[in-house]
Order: sequence, then C-alpha cells, then structure tokens
Amino acid sequence: MSAWDAYITSMKGMGLQICGIFGQDGNVWAKAPEMQASQQDVASIVACIKTGSFSDGIYLNGIKYTVITFGTDFATAKCRNAPTDNEKYLLHAALGKTCIVIGGISGAAERSATKFVEEIRDHLAKSDY
Repeated sequence: MSAWDAYITSMKGMGLQICGIFGQDGNVWAKAPEMQASQQDVASIVACIKTGSFSDGIYLNGIKYTVITFGTDFATAKCRNAPTDNEKYLLHAALGKTCIVIGGISGAAERSATKFVEEIRDHLAKSDY
C-alpha cells in the first residue's frame, strides 16, 4: 500500500463512492477500484477545466457527465445516463498544483462530493501537490 492509497481510504471514509488522485497528465497516483477513468479521460477533464470549455461534457469510462458548474480550478458534473441509479454520480473534479482530485457520490448525499474533494485537494495543495 502506497502513501497515496491512504488518501483513497480517507476519501472513501468520507463517503465518496468513486474517487481518485491523478497527475494533471492523467496518470493515476491512486484510485478506488470503483473509479473507472482512463488517462485520456482525466487529461481531458484537466484540459476542459483549464480552458473553461465543456462543450461536450466530460466522460469517465465512456459515460457522459453534464457539467453543471465550473470555475478556474474545478468542475462539477452529473451523470444522468448511467446503467443503474447507483451509478448516477454527482462528480466533482478539483485541480491542485500538480494533481487533480476526482470524486463522486450518488443518491441523497451527492452534494457532499464537492466538499469532500475540495478538502482533499486543499490538503494536497498545502504540500505543493
């Protein structure tokens, strides 16, 4: 188990159902088994956040998420076309200095995803990640 895996354990403990920490190039630093994201998916999310352009939404594992809000260092998106209701995540992605933290929750607590992802991102940013 790497030091990065402890962050995933913490994120899962917060209630995030899917979560991961990636380099801004899309490479995996650590991720939960439920997080199905390719390097290309993550790199595309980073590019969209940096340019502020989400004309076609964002994708994870071939599933489209509609961006509902974004800023200079984050995006929040909702999946409406997942195979099951349990996979209709509210997804939040936040850029750190060198990484991107992505997490999602489906169901009644989904709005907590934003807070949890931002907390981890802020913690990592203090360590120059």
